[in-house]
Amino acid sequence: MPVDSPVELDDFGSLVDLAVQRILVSDDVAATKYRSGAPVEDLLRERQVLAEAGRRAAQMGLDREFAIRFFRSQIDASKVVQRGMLARWQAHPEEAPSTPPDLQSIRERLDELTDQLLEQLRSTQVARQHASLCRTRLHEARVPVAAVHHLDALHRRALDLATEWICSAD
Repeated sequence: MPVDSPVELDDFGSLVDLAVQRILVSDDVAATKYRSGAPVEDLLRERQVLAEAGRRAAQMGLDREFAIRFFRSQIDASKVVQRGMLARWQAHPEEAPSTPPDLQSIRERLDELTDQLLEQLRSTQVARQHASLCRTRLHEARVPVAAVHHLDALHRRALDLATEWICSAD
């Protein structure tokens, strides 16, 4: 869910903010896996997410392969958070969630974020073609968005992964 921000977000800021929101959903994913004992890796679900993201991207006029790379980085970022949270809860079980969030609600939120991320990728498409401009705007967006969300080191590391493909030409 969006955080009320004193920072005015441009298209890059909105893109980074959505990536952060997706990363934060990973805490809930980790909670469901902690309670169920399910592994972090879910290759079938990953293939489904990537195929759907590629299909939707192509429908929107975005490069399918770029979208798949971008969403692969979102999945990788989520796994970083999941592993980190699971390790934290195993070391400190008193911090672990007592009841898991609803997996269907989580998946619906992730689907919403996928649509919104694709829209922002489309909004930033021209600027992302200019590598130095893109890197500058991405950096200018990441700092305030990470601060507004109060990201810890684990979630900042995930943000690095989640945004690594934004400035590659599609």
